[in-house]
Amino acid sequence: MKAKLFNFTPDNTTLVGIVSGILMIVLSITMNVFPDNVFAHFVLRNILMIYILGFVFPLYFILYKEKRSLSILGIHTKKIRISLVINLVAAAALLAIFIKEKSTPIVFTREHFFAIVYIFVAGVFEMLFIYGFLRYEFEKAFGIIPAIILTAFFYSLHHAGFQPEFVELFFVGILYTTVFYSTRNLFCIFPFFWGVGAVWDVLVDSDAGNRITNKTSFVISIVLIMCMLITAILIYRVRKHKPIT
Repeated sequence: MKAKLFNFTPDNTTLVGIVSGILMIVLSITMNVFPDNVFAHFVLRNILMIYILGFVFPLYFILYKEKRSLSILGIHTKKIRISLVINLVAAAALLAIFIKEKSTPIVFTREHFFAIVYIFVAGVFEMLFIYGFLRYEFEKAFGIIPAIILTAFFYSLHHAGFQPEFVELFFVGILYTTVFYSTRNLFCIFPFFWGVGAVWDVLVDSDAGNRITNKTSFVISIVLIMCMLITAILIYRVRKHKPIT
């Protein structure tokens, strides 16, 4: 059934989406309780938020519990070519705007590379959980327009513990979600369009990047990627024994 611009058919999975989104925000806010505790940040952000809640949970819930395909989250090959074209063009345009407004030279170092790798790992979590799972649950329950607004709202608040620029990030979320709906494929915003915005915002326009420009962040990124791959394979193998709708 074709999605409507406005709708109101919430169900039990809508509550699951809302509660999981709130939990994501709570985990982020809790990071402020331990501002200088590296271990606490590692557990709260990397293990609980990015890996368990943001990756394991949506994969398990959609593929195993709901017995659905990842295509409902925007992960598929339909319209992949036009999606990648939109992705690249939007990324190039955004980068051109950023460079034009930048008055000082841009310096790229090894530490910046470490941070960029970490940012993109966090991007996998954002695509799968926020723009995939939460957006889908909001759309199914309330329609496309409310889904865009609610997704942007949760996207902005999930930065509370490390980049509290809520108004700006809310409109960024509106932009990304709206572009997503041009093809309903996550590859129209990730990795290029989203990547340009995220990397520039974290490393150039804010101080948030100072926390991840180190070898530790890079090692954590690699470990998270390996854990995500292993988890995806395990869940997919279990899913093979279940009918998919």
